[in-house]
Amino acid sequence: FWLKPFWLKPFASALGNGSFNCPAHARTYRAATMMSMEAAREAAKEKAKEQIEAQLGEQAPGSLKMLFPCCGGPVKTMETCMCAVPADQQDQVKKAIEKYKNV
Repeated sequence: FWLKPFWLKPFASALGNGSFNCPAHARTYRAATMMSMEAAREAAKEKAKEQIEAQLGEQAPGSLKMLFPCCGGPVKTMETCMCAVPADQQDQVKKAIEKYKNV
C-alpha cells in the first residue's frame, strides 16, 4: 500500500524505549502510575479486611457461625450479637471490628 502510517512512528519510538519527551505523555504516564498505586492500595485494604473477617470467623462461637449469611458476614454478626461472644474474647473482637471499620 502506498500510504505509510507516518503518524505511528513518533509514538512507537516514544513508547518503545520508555522515555517520554512530550509533556502530555509524561503527564499521562504519571497519572497511570498514580492510578496503579491507588489500585495497589485498594487491594491491600481488601486483603486486610479479608484477614480480619477470617480471624473473626475462626473466633466466633458455633452458635453465631450459622448467622453469618443472615447478618452480612462475620464482622456484622459479631458486632450485632456481641452478647453471645465469651467475655474473655470480647475485647479482641471489639478491637478487630474497629480495625475493620477504619480500614
